[in-house]
Amino acid sequence: MTSRRRVAIFTDNDFEKVNGVTTTLSAVLAHAPDDVAVRVYTASRLGADRPDYLALPSWGVGIPFYSEMRMYWPPYRALVRHLRRDRIDLIHLTTPGPLGLAAVAAARQLGLPLVGSFHTDLASYTTMLSGHRALGAFMRHYMRWLYSQCTRVLVPSNDTRALLAGAGTPPDRISVWGRGVDADAYSPRHRSVWQRAEWRAGQDRPVLLYVGRISEEKGVRQLPRLHDALLRLGIDHRLVVVGDGPLRGDLARMCPDAVLPGTLGKEALATAYASADVFVFPSTTDTAGNVVLEAQASGLPVIVSDRGGPREQMLPGTTGIVCGADDAAWIAAAAGLYIDAARRGAMSRAAREWAAGRAWDVMLGPLFETYRRAPEVGLPQPAPAGRVRRTRQPA
Repeated sequence: MTSRRRVAIFTDNDFEKVNGVTTTLSAVLAHAPDDVAVRVYTASRLGADRPDYLALPSWGVGIPFYSEMRMYWPPYRALVRHLRRDRIDLIHLTTPGPLGLAAVAAARQLGLPLVGSFHTDLASYTTMLSGHRALGAFMRHYMRWLYSQCTRVLVPSNDTRALLAGAGTPPDRISVWGRGVDADAYSPRHRSVWQRAEWRAGQDRPVLLYVGRISEEKGVRQLPRLHDALLRLGIDHRLVVVGDGPLRGDLARMCPDAVLPGTLGKEALATAYASADVFVFPSTTDTAGNVVLEAQASGLPVIVSDRGGPREQMLPGTTGIVCGADDAAWIAAAAGLYIDAARRGAMSRAAREWAAGRAWDVMLGPLFETYRRAPEVGLPQPAPAGRVRRTRQPA
């Protein structure tokens, strides 16, 4: 009988945070096969020590340009002690922060293979939030170095694969690992007349929904423009924005009739998705966009950007619409879906069917196969230094 591969996943996203990374890692823990034993290693404000999750208590600092979010410094010696105690065979790096650096150091110290997964385009985020291209370029070089330490790099979309290859990661080390969705948790059956009544929505007042961080890099400044344009066209609707972030106050001032319930728990979020009519996600920087799959699983047509990974999480023209940067395209897409109820219904049904076929137990296959095939020891030789070829300019 084959022995189990014991894997330590290093992440700066402790499970007190709610985002695409923690959603994905929770699914990894829930669907790990019998021949793979997975444990998440992180640091957080509150410690936790469970068979599949270790959070060592530590001190944290605000993330630059994200002061409301904190990053925790890992107690390195304690991490190594736990790795030895858990008899870990393989380390999986998921973030470029302090835990990512700790993953590289621990793999070298213990002679363990290291694989990586790319979740967030921090170089584009840095450029957008700081306003300085030099900082973004520095972050891209750092990310290139970090992932060059991995024998295999998993990415959520072909767009991200091209981004990493263009930034210097050897293409033969990159594999696509697509995202999945819990189609039982997110389903049209959670549609609630009470929720719609609370939103003051109805047959003649459909709901336009956004879910995610309310921040610059998510493109949320487009929401007020879209909202106002629809009203000028005489299309009455309710804008609902679920989430939190630094631009929430600005959005509330610009759209005083919008509903902003903040961050919701999983059950309330499932109800919100299913009780809406159209989902809009204007981010141009997301590498995957788990929320796009959750919305489709809930029976919502989606409107997404033609830049980034989310467009690969839907079927253009069938489960939703892909739009360029021009506001007119977004306005036409949303207005068309509101006016044409039959098309909206057809897309709703197609969206549900499409997302239901992307269950986590299926989509996690490439990750678990990477764990099985990873070398027994050692790290790759770093990619040679050289000029970085840019394939996409940050927004």
